[in-house]
Amino acid sequence: MILSVVLFLSACNRTPGSEPESRNAWVPIYTTNTGSIKAITAGATRPTIKTGKIYTLGNLIYQVEQDSGIHVINAANPSAPQKLGFIRSFLCKEVSVKNGLIYTNNFSDLVVINATDLNNVREVARTADVFPDLALQYPPKPNATTMIYFECPDPKKGIVIGWELKTINNAKCRR
Repeated sequence: MILSVVLFLSACNRTPGSEPESRNAWVPIYTTNTGSIKAITAGATRPTIKTGKIYTLGNLIYQVEQDSGIHVINAANPSAPQKLGFIRSFLCKEVSVKNGLIYTNNFSDLVVINATDLNNVREVARTADVFPDLALQYPPKPNATTMIYFECPDPKKGIVIGWELKTINNAKCRR
């Protein structure tokens, strides 16, 4: 009897590193619906949460909302600017305007948008994969010195559109 208890307990004693390490790590959220990602749409104004670059043209300000689109703001009265609308462009990071056309990124593509009428915003040109690094998504990092762990993205599962924090075993990626 004592021998069987000793054998049982020793069977549960694993060498260090052989057990799955459970930790909080970021897990990718995927989509395979590329149509919704590549859709350029205009909508109502929305709060500014994660500000990005700005471009001014006359009384208009085009302000990037990191990873989601561009706020269009009327600054004719600089002390009371008015948001006019929002142009949705997935993973938007850049904005420039020339000849009345907005140039930005949509996922990893360069897109040209005609937004002269905010009720009828339309894509007029697209060049695929101009910004391939933007297709590489990583989870949010609270600061430059904090190490975060995450589940390595799997392109076979789709496009990463976000991240959620979960407890998982053996998070293989970190940064």
